[in-house]
Amino acid sequence: MPFQRVKDAEIYYEVHGDGPPFLFLSVTGLDHQAWKFHQVPEFSRDHKVIVFDYRGTGKSNKTVERYSIKMFTDDAAAILDQLGVEQAIVCGHSMGGVVAQLLAIDYPHKVKKLILASSGSSHPGANGIPLAMCRDMVRLGFEGYIREHTIETGWTKEFVASHPALIEKFLQVRMSGIAPLENYLYFVLARQEHDHTNRLKEIRIPTLVLVGDDEKHGATDKTHWHAAHELAREIPNAKLVELSGEGHHYLATNPALAHKAIREFIIP
Repeated sequence: MPFQRVKDAEIYYEVHGDGPPFLFLSVTGLDHQAWKFHQVPEFSRDHKVIVFDYRGTGKSNKTVERYSIKMFTDDAAAILDQLGVEQAIVCGHSMGGVVAQLLAIDYPHKVKKLILASSGSSHPGANGIPLAMCRDMVRLGFEGYIREHTIETGWTKEFVASHPALIEKFLQVRMSGIAPLENYLYFVLARQEHDHTNRLKEIRIPTLVLVGDDEKHGATDKTHWHAAHELAREIPNAKLVELSGEGHHYLATNPALAHKAIREFIIP
């Protein structure tokens, strides 16, 4: 099993396929497993797909420590170096998109094209653990909170009602890959405290911003829809694609729609 030593951590990663390098970055506190639903099989047909477990998740070190977006960014850069990858297409979902943006800002030579799926650059006025999250974790427990929040933000009510087996399969993978509670809370702190909005104009590479049109709810500060639209305005020449009828987890449950937009974007 391949690991990369980064300062005080062992970071687990996998490589699938061959071709132009394509790095995928996961949502808050989640390992790489969700990408294996659809993105690894789809893009490893003609790309070298790289996925890894953030420190605190999966097979990487689970030391309880204070995390930062910069830390995850440096870990991603170290893995690219380990693999001898000079430049990669980078796709980040939600918090993974924040890491992807900072990778493009701090290591611009390493990123060829940038794909930001339902992401943003900050959580204004929401430093610390959001009150609603604290309340719901107390009310539902950690696992109950993750399940309920994933369903609430992930899909339309109609999709949830008509696809219970598909959603349950996704939730099982998500719950198996989520960081332990204390680690997860440090992920949330890292996400909430980070803000590089004033550096977005430093991103000078082709950028695709994806977001579902049903992502205007479920947030305590800025919704994914509003955050994605802000990215599209602030990143020079970014292309925005709004996915009709989709919530936050279209990459897992309606991948063909997202893959079509990604394929069109990454064509040389």
